[in-house]
Amino acid sequence: MMVCPDLDAAAQAWRGFGFTLTPRGYHTLGSQNHCVMLTRDYLELLHVTAPSPTRQYYWDAQEAGGGCAGLSCKSSDTFTAAAQLRGGGWHTSDPIEFSRPVRLDDGTEHPATFRVAAIDDAPGARFFICEHRTPELLWRPEWTTHANGAVGIATMFLVVAPSLVEAAGRAYAELTGGEMTQLSDHICSLALDGATLVVTTPQALAAATGTEHVRRAVPGYAAIRLRTSDLAAARRGWREARVEALDLGPDESLIPASLAGGVALLFEQAR
Repeated sequence: MMVCPDLDAAAQAWRGFGFTLTPRGYHTLGSQNHCVMLTRDYLELLHVTAPSPTRQYYWDAQEAGGGCAGLSCKSSDTFTAAAQLRGGGWHTSDPIEFSRPVRLDDGTEHPATFRVAAIDDAPGARFFICEHRTPELLWRPEWTTHANGAVGIATMFLVVAPSLVEAAGRAYAELTGGEMTQLSDHICSLALDGATLVVTTPQALAAATGTEHVRRAVPGYAAIRLRTSDLAAARRGWREARVEALDLGPDESLIPASLAGGVALLFEQAR
């Protein structure tokens, strides 16, 4: 989840990166968003209009400059999942239900509804579970096709303090059910249903991402690697839009964090 102090500016930038954004949504909780809907997952650009108990974490992140402030995993039953996590000792918020109206191409409007529960003691950044009650309103062909060819999230890179790498990896393995692999004292990874969460120290971030161009000195999400079906087309689009992307090799490019609201975007050619 990308928290954006200026949602209009963020939307303009991300459209310039070649993403198709959903129309601006207005949550009943008081926040606003645009989403990048991918084949199975998605990215969210979020703006909080005022502090409130349910939005306080995101408000604080926004006041601090924004950036990628959280990771969500899908749930088929948020109430049951939250109870199970709470039973395992996690400080899990009570599930809340909210909605936002979605206007379709045929002119009709329908409420997209969600149930979420946050785990407040997740290491490094916020983690929450989200139950999409009306997925058919969001995963639609007009919103899942992108000029840059993006089809899915390959990897999320989370920076934590050096002493917390293994503990954070084990925590997210417990929270998600993912399988953890300890790559070194400074890097571990979790396999998450076709994607990977990499937990690393600031010092090992270059090794974890494969490039010196990704940097982050404090805890939080440093980079997102996306699969694209057509990296060549993405590169042409960035040149036309004058996006200062960096080609890291024949099969990978980078949009720096300074352009993308605080998180680096790595694009790899899907195989």
